[in-house]
Amino acid sequence: MMFKTLMEVLEILESADPMDQIKSMLKGKILLREINVEDVPFLKAVYGGGKERVRVIGRLGAIQMRKVNKGLVSDADGAVVSLALLMELVKLMEKGIKLDVEVSIVTNLSTDAKLVPHKPFDFMVPPVGLDDALKIEVDEETSLVLSVDSTKGNKIAKYDDFALTHVVKDGYIMKLDDDVINIYNKVTGHEIFLVPLTTGDLTPLDYKVYHISTLVSPWLYTHSPVIGVATVSREVIPGYETGVLDITMLEHASRFCLELLKFVEKGGKVYDQKEFEELKERLGESNLRKIQRIG
Repeated sequence: MMFKTLMEVLEILESADPMDQIKSMLKGKILLREINVEDVPFLKAVYGGGKERVRVIGRLGAIQMRKVNKGLVSDADGAVVSLALLMELVKLMEKGIKLDVEVSIVTNLSTDAKLVPHKPFDFMVPPVGLDDALKIEVDEETSLVLSVDSTKGNKIAKYDDFALTHVVKDGYIMKLDDDVINIYNKVTGHEIFLVPLTTGDLTPLDYKVYHISTLVSPWLYTHSPVIGVATVSREVIPGYETGVLDITMLEHASRFCLELLKFVEKGGKVYDQKEFEELKERLGESNLRKIQRIG
């Protein structure tokens, strides 16, 4: 069950050696790779195979801020959800339940982060820097990117459960397919909560405009559709705060990602390709394409 798996992940991430524990638990079960860049440990895992390829990114600056606070910080949510999903997929596989889809999961397990000026609270980004982190996290060839990110340090997306963004693809923001919304409704038991994106949210972080978070920043490095999965809060909470993990929200977000993978496995689409083509035909390429970091 996802709840039990989630609790196990929280215990691991709060330990002194989370990377070693994860590798020990999953060794020989799936393809694992550790990448260390400027003392930032990234974990990459690949599950299954199939026609569709989904990238799940646990976006965060760090799981802990040992120089500031003791324990898991709010910013750890991306790692928590992505790893809970990974371990649940492995558990299901051991029960004989395997999805016919390739899922690659990447997150960082750093215990320190850089603070980037932002109001009302500074952003946490990996010590290696946001762009270098995104180069590691994003796979240009996937069918879909799910970007999971703590998005609590703002006064805009204030809910008591996780929220989604509409689909970002090549500078256009496309409406989430109704079937994706139905999955959200089924998992949470309530209406969909959405993160309202602005043009500024699609720009690189070095642009001097407001960014609600780095939730949809992966779109800069891929032509694949990107959905932001945001863990949010009623109150404004900085990423480096401890004692604020919302277990129910984290379980909902993890279970949503799993159910969405099942949807993709069956050929489900997260946006209307015909609408995308209509926009391109009438408006041309989005002007935002010129800030993408790929060809």
